[in-house]
Amino acid sequence: AEAANQGMTNPVPSCPGWYIATLVAHIGEVQRFWALQVGTRAQEPQALPREAFDLCPGLYQWLDGVDAGTPGLDAIPAGLVDWFRGATIELVSAFESVEPDEAIWHWSGDNRAITHMRNQAMEATVHCWDAQNAHGSTTPIDREIAYDGINQHFEVQIPAARNQGKPIKGGGETFHFHSTDGEGEWLVRFDGDDVTVTEEHAKAQIAVRGSIEQIFLWLWGRISADGLEVYGDRSLLERYRQLVPTS
Repeated sequence: AEAANQGMTNPVPSCPGWYIATLVAHIGEVQRFWALQVGTRAQEPQALPREAFDLCPGLYQWLDGVDAGTPGLDAIPAGLVDWFRGATIELVSAFESVEPDEAIWHWSGDNRAITHMRNQAMEATVHCWDAQNAHGSTTPIDREIAYDGINQHFEVQIPAARNQGKPIKGGGETFHFHSTDGEGEWLVRFDGDDVTVTEEHAKAQIAVRGSIEQIFLWLWGRISADGLEVYGDRSLLERYRQLVPTS
């Protein structure tokens, strides 16, 4: 919200085709959607009602232009940031009403409230960074969040990407990720349709070293590898995106 208040029309480099206004609308919609699932203990996905958008006059119509590829930067709804803030309050309130192990539908198949809490912590962290980066200045990411975000990438995102995207089959590729600012080492191996991840120090075809924040942001597709230490076959960096497609 603070980044958005610095300017809503800045392009968001880490989300090609988006502007800060569209990013704010996205995270607000995401948070209201998951607040609904959590608050109702949904056992299957519930559609977000039109009334959720009407809380910000003009937003529903404006989003039609966003979906059509014409975001209307000269007609951004005046209450968009406040609508997003309200979404955050809704989400936190929903989380406060449930126990971590309560059963609630989640796209990953891990249907527990804690899964939603974990995923939304990552969603908010990454999109906060996106918005700040669009203005050229980011604040440090909490190390515990970044560390868990790396594990979530391996535990949740890789299976989802390989099940829902169009990945290539693994050919025995090995990747070693090593934090340079504290605990954190992972060995990732791709064999056919199988992916194994272990937390260990080991040799691999490519080693990627950097701060825990840098590794997190690279795995989540936010930064290039230019600021990381890379040893071994650099062509495997591009191949990783084919093994773990983002769309």
